[in-house]
Amino acid sequence: MKMKLFIIGTGLVAMCSLTACDNWFDVSAKSELKAEDLLDNEQGFRDALMGCYGSMKGENLYGAQLTMTYMDVLGQYYSTAGASLNAFEYANNYDYANQKEEDRKDAIWKNLYNVVANTNSLLEQIDGKKQVFPLHEYELIKGEALGLRAFLHFDLLRLFAHSPSMDGGLQRAAIPYVDKFINTTFAQLTVEGVLGRVVGDLEAARALLKDVDPYGPNHAQYNLKVLTGVWKGREYRMNYYAATALLARVRLYRNRGNDREEAFRLAGEVIDSGLFPLITSTDVGSSDKNGFIQENIFALESKELYDNVVKRHFRAANTSNSYLATTQKQMEKVFPATLNMDYRRLWWLEASGSYHILSKYDSSKRIPLLKVSEMYLIAAETAPDIVEGAKFFNALQYHRGLPDKELTADNLQDEILAEYAKEFIGEGQLFYAYKRLKNTVTPINRTAVSTPEKVYVLPLPATNTYFKK
Repeated sequence: MKMKLFIIGTGLVAMCSLTACDNWFDVSAKSELKAEDLLDNEQGFRDALMGCYGSMKGENLYGAQLTMTYMDVLGQYYSTAGASLNAFEYANNYDYANQKEEDRKDAIWKNLYNVVANTNSLLEQIDGKKQVFPLHEYELIKGEALGLRAFLHFDLLRLFAHSPSMDGGLQRAAIPYVDKFINTTFAQLTVEGVLGRVVGDLEAARALLKDVDPYGPNHAQYNLKVLTGVWKGREYRMNYYAATALLARVRLYRNRGNDREEAFRLAGEVIDSGLFPLITSTDVGSSDKNGFIQENIFALESKELYDNVVKRHFRAANTSNSYLATTQKQMEKVFPATLNMDYRRLWWLEASGSYHILSKYDSSKRIPLLKVSEMYLIAAETAPDIVEGAKFFNALQYHRGLPDKELTADNLQDEILAEYAKEFIGEGQLFYAYKRLKNTVTPINRTAVSTPEKVYVLPLPATNTYFKK
């Protein structure tokens, strides 16, 4: 099987079809444009990078499956998902062996590694073409590509491998870390091995982006409203603070050595930047801000989101097999009736007959992948003491229209999980939070799980694993 060239978004990018063949990195020299031909100038690298983002925002990845649909079904948000003949019936029951679910998870695996392949194509060419870039653009594009490669591998790990908190977690066999654009198989690393590679890519990305990214420590030197070209729209890109926030998320997930201290420091760096202020009651007056977009550190923009996803899953007839909604009883497990003043409850959910539907994306076309609110929760969880942690936790409570909570060492974990359920509805993060913190129960319903692996570890594909078993 040869690699094909597709048009994605605004640019060309070499994409793999990733079917059952060994040489999925091979590019035909006769009939298709080689990567080195595409990446022979500055614009080619820009287009290749934008192609990666274009693939990520597709419905088969972060435009739906890995955020508001499949991952939130696994997070147990949607009561209708468990109905007979619903498109997510088997996913809701964690029946990964069902053919439909096997096809779904295998497609996610292949599509994520497909984008990885394209970051690698860019990265393998960029050092030899450094002279084609204007000042500092080389560092910007290479830093982004490294950050994206880490981002994609980390989500593959969180889906298809044990979490460090599971029995023997760090030493369990995991996934390959694909860092070359070549026709070969890769070693199946342990969870710890993959996390080490993710951290390494993120540290390298931060070093490249730190001094040149307008969304970095030197942001005060830029007028962020008048940036042009590759410097524009950094909130939609893997910017310096996105790499920093992701590194905080990864360190907390790994949770060994000084990881917690580093997660606290990194989360504080993002918060202290001032670039991503928490919303207030006056900030949600316009429909575009109802997604709390000023808090996004890294987001994808999808102009087709409403027509292609919202209408099909949230604004569909309740008899549709793709309809995703929740009952009042289920919603109150996330937003108790005593907290009906919660901004998230008011702006992100809407009554629809006997159900409540996700209205978060009715107007906003931004799909958040990293938000500053997560940094407040990470800081609350990793602070040196409970008093310091409560300051971060209650700062977020205040900016959600809620009173302070009294945190203790005994209730911290449950309070953190309760906030993840509210904060990341429609974003696909709750499943991962339970996998990390409390994988002996299912999300939201907290039904006991006797074998966490059967719920929280998606089985590896039977073929196209890209490593030798």
